[in-house]
Amino acid sequence: MNYFDCHADTLVNMQEGQGTLGENQCNIDLKRARGFAEKYTQIFAIWNDYKAIEKGHVDESFLQLYNRAVSLMKAEENQLVWCRTGEEMEQAHQSGKAAAFLSVEDLSLMGSYAPKIRELGIRFAMLTWNYENQYACGSVEDQTGGLKEEGRDAVKMLLDQGVILDISHLSDAGAQDIFRLTDGPVIASHSNVRDICSCPRNLQKEQIRELIRRKGLIGMNMFALFVGENPTIQDVLRHMDYILNLGGEDALVFGGDLDGSSDQFPQGFKGIQSVPLIRETMEKEGFGRKLTDKIFFENARAFVLKNVQ
Repeated sequence: MNYFDCHADTLVNMQEGQGTLGENQCNIDLKRARGFAEKYTQIFAIWNDYKAIEKGHVDESFLQLYNRAVSLMKAEENQLVWCRTGEEMEQAHQSGKAAAFLSVEDLSLMGSYAPKIRELGIRFAMLTWNYENQYACGSVEDQTGGLKEEGRDAVKMLLDQGVILDISHLSDAGAQDIFRLTDGPVIASHSNVRDICSCPRNLQKEQIRELIRRKGLIGMNMFALFVGENPTIQDVLRHMDYILNLGGEDALVFGGDLDGSSDQFPQGFKGIQSVPLIRETMEKEGFGRKLTDKIFFENARAFVLKNVQ
């Protein structure tokens, strides 16, 4: 099977002594991924809690996070390629290697480096994490807080540089503002369905419809709090069915957030090594091989080939 995961915090959450990207004590490593995935693409996020950064040290903090992420990827160049385009992803897979992209989870973390986002090789961006910053408001703090003037300017800057906008973590009002500012493809890399699980990080029905209309992506998050109460793999499939019933066959993907979930997963799920269990369950429930292949890999692959250039 092939596997494309649209969100992981592994590169910034891995502590010293926990291993390498090749093999570690986190929930994602190349050894386990390549144990089941013939072709594997991972979008790795650069993330930190902005409130924890010492005032006046945002640039320094970002560089430290960024340089560590790049170092961890480059250390595995024999089996992974850090990609900037869809074409580079294809070349990586043709050479038998995994492919990786970088995203930033809260643009404010970049400080004065934000205008250099493309130059730094980052191809996906969220304006916020959970809380309010100079750009917008996160969904956990206030769903009614939309984009600020600096946020609208940031959207234009990101679009001009060909960076994909990601509304996971953004407030409802902020997401609506983005939809007004661009009619292009937008993703929600790791958000589930709010009608099924009322977590504020999950998507409203109309947001799902809009992402589908724009030919964007919606990544299933394996964090138990976003799936349901004492969830099972069957509950993950409930979120999938909801999106599919809205016409999301080409938009549905995975964004597992496996190293951003405090190891709180649906019953029976232990980390990336458990991904085949989801596929097995989907096939038993009649999803069909073609649809399953699309959700696990082909939808995200097609999106990246078309939009990440």
